[in-house]
Amino acid sequence: MFMVTMKELLEAGAHFGHRKGAWNPKMKSYIYQERNQMHILDLTQTVKKVAEACEFVRDLAAEGKKILFVGTKQQAKRCIKEEAKRCNSSYINSRWLGGFLTNFSTIKKRIERLSDLESQEAEGLWEKLPKKEEMGLRRELEKLKRNLDGVREMNELPKAIYITDIKVDETAVREARKLAIPVIGIVDSNNDPNLVDYLVPANDDAIKSIRLITTKIADAILEGSEILQKEEEMEKKEEVEEEVEKIEGKAKELVKEVEEIKKKEAEKQEAEKEEIEEQEEAEKPEKVKEKVEKLVEEPEKIEKKVEEAVEKVEEAKEKAKKEIVEKVEKVEKVEKVKKVKKVKKVKKAKKREAKKTKKETGKAKKEVGKVEKKVEVKPEEIIEEKSEAELEKAGVKPKEKSKVGKKAQAKKEKIKAGKAEDKKAKATKTTKITKITNATKTKEKTEGDG
Repeated sequence: MFMVTMKELLEAGAHFGHRKGAWNPKMKSYIYQERNQMHILDLTQTVKKVAEACEFVRDLAAEGKKILFVGTKQQAKRCIKEEAKRCNSSYINSRWLGGFLTNFSTIKKRIERLSDLESQEAEGLWEKLPKKEEMGLRRELEKLKRNLDGVREMNELPKAIYITDIKVDETAVREARKLAIPVIGIVDSNNDPNLVDYLVPANDDAIKSIRLITTKIADAILEGSEILQKEEEMEKKEEVEEEVEKIEGKAKELVKEVEEIKKKEAEKQEAEKEEIEEQEEAEKPEKVKEKVEKLVEEPEKIEKKVEEAVEKVEEAKEKAKKEIVEKVEKVEKVEKVKKVKKVKKVKKAKKREAKKTKKETGKAKKEVGKVEKKVEVKPEEIIEEKSEAELEKAGVKPKEKSKVGKKAQAKKEKIKAGKAEDKKAKATKTTKITKITNATKTKEKTEGDG
């Protein structure tokens, strides 16, 4: 129900007015008393006025007419949006566009522009544009959404307007009065009650009082829409019943016509039967002759049909043979192509592996050459054993001779050790090279077999 109680209004703070100096004398009849230089509104009258406004709104909704919610001040923005959505009504909560009602045709064009921009964004057409144009279109879309998002489903002027503060949204009140659209509004002690058709004397600054009155208006709209739905359902039921009655009447008429037609057909059939019987009695010998002739002609026809069927079967066999031969040829061609591809792949793989082995053998040969160079002994370093006569000729004493012999022996041992190490290195490298060559040969054999 949309009825309001005194307790709800007191809890919401709807009785608080403005200061004594800011009051409008026309609101004198709605002021209960003055306390601490503040006006307190008469809530008994607010209860009555809320009931009147809600009844008016309910009647409008029951007739299928739309109501516009307006609340652009900060305290009412959220409340207006929620309650308007709840009762499937249009709303304006950001800014009242001048000429929204008096110049509604241009507003309609802006609503169409909003829907076009949204469709372009959804399709991803803006991604192809330069950044500057895209940013401009996005700003335009945001602005249109902010101002016209709650009115995008409004195709005609509303039949009434609900305003939370008639002083803040004065232009909306003036446009509505110019077009003779009834205004329902919350009127505080500083406002003119003559501007509103269905006024509700209450605090228009408190969020709770605004929410309370807007919820009651929304409840009234929902109640009216339920009444409208019930009436529409009743009308539909009545229409269906009328159609059913008409169909039943037509069905009865059709049944009668069908019965009459059946009687006539039965009479016709009886008359035809009598005529046929009479004709059969007169034409019996002729019919027997015709039947005999047909029996004679039938075996010849059957033979012809059999011959035709045999010819068709033979033709079908030949076609099937040709198709099978063509398929076999296609399969053979495909297999040949596959074999050629496999052989090419194998050859390519062999060439790659041969290149790898050549590279590896070349590297191994280079390393062996380096080792051989290191192993070569210079003739200057080899000291041969000299005879005693040569030493004496050279002027070397026996003590010095022994020293020279020791040095020569030490040098020879070093050279032998170096040679042994170089031989070992050569042997290891040759074994590695043989292993690599053997591995490549085995791979080539396996691939050749495959």
